[in-house]
Amino acid sequence: MKLNNKKSSNWCKIPFILLLQLTLSTCSLVYKNTGDVLIGFAKDETVPYVLASDDLDLGCSMSKAFTPFILSFSRVTAQPNELAIMLYLLAGSCSEVKAWEEELRYLRAVYSKNVLEAQDARIAQKRFLNQAARRQLAGYNSLVLAIAEPGGECPVFNSDNAELYWLIGLLDGLQAMLNDITTESSANVPLDIASKVGRGASCLDNEKWWGLPKAIQAAIWVTIPSNKPAGVDPLKVLDQSMQIGLQQGVPITQVLAAQIQMGLGHTEQVKAIIRRHQEVKTQNHTVPAFRLLNEFTTLQLQAISDRLWTEATGKRTPISGLGTFWDDPKKPVNTINIDDMLQ
Repeated sequence: MKLNNKKSSNWCKIPFILLLQLTLSTCSLVYKNTGDVLIGFAKDETVPYVLASDDLDLGCSMSKAFTPFILSFSRVTAQPNELAIMLYLLAGSCSEVKAWEEELRYLRAVYSKNVLEAQDARIAQKRFLNQAARRQLAGYNSLVLAIAEPGGECPVFNSDNAELYWLIGLLDGLQAMLNDITTESSANVPLDIASKVGRGASCLDNEKWWGLPKAIQAAIWVTIPSNKPAGVDPLKVLDQSMQIGLQQGVPITQVLAAQIQMGLGHTEQVKAIIRRHQEVKTQNHTVPAFRLLNEFTTLQLQAISDRLWTEATGKRTPISGLGTFWDDPKKPVNTINIDDMLQ
């Protein structure tokens, strides 16, 4: 009798197990469909919307909040690697902004001869740059998964969007490498990424993409001279690419040009780049679909300007002062002679 009860109990469990399996399968299907819809919406609508935005801080906040959520759907559907390329670049920029503030704190401490404050600020700066490098490396690795690993045979791009993701992924790799160098290789970014990114940039039309592919190559040639082709002047290539970007209304190449010139100690050339950026910006010659890239350029150049100002004066660029410098010739001020007015 006891044996029969046990068999009866086991039979009663079967419908429950089947119901549980059905419920879990249904949930998985719902999650997958939800993930597919959200990922599709993000690629078709969110990315273009963010790129056309002129509020970089909101884009930064969106990437930090949205990245874990959207990438979590890789557990139930195909990995959204193309989105990850963009999201990690923006998230890395968030960390870079924090690193810039710590660098300014360091420079102010040096200016006021506060050794302990300077040491602490430098440590904090490197921590944030380490975080930026790791995020950007994740973006580069997402490029490898989404399209192909740069450095080999050029992939066949089926759309302009695919080319754009390729370009952004190359920027991920380049910025990861540069930030890792600053942090004494604490993020363990593979050094061979530089040569791979350089060869990958040759897969894109330089004129079509604002001169950025050649600018990326030139930046690598300056940073790692052993990669430079014989008879090529990287700074000349960089300048030519910068002019293309300015003419087309997407001057992001100015960022690489300013970073490289700054690293070489060419302060006057850096000042000229920043002045030129402000001149073009006041003319409002921008491409609406890529406003965010222009704001990114302004923010990066603002950071470089702040660094120059703080080194020289102990404080950052004045309000509405981007494109001006502490040692500029003073403009004559028109004064009114009170005596003449009283006659």
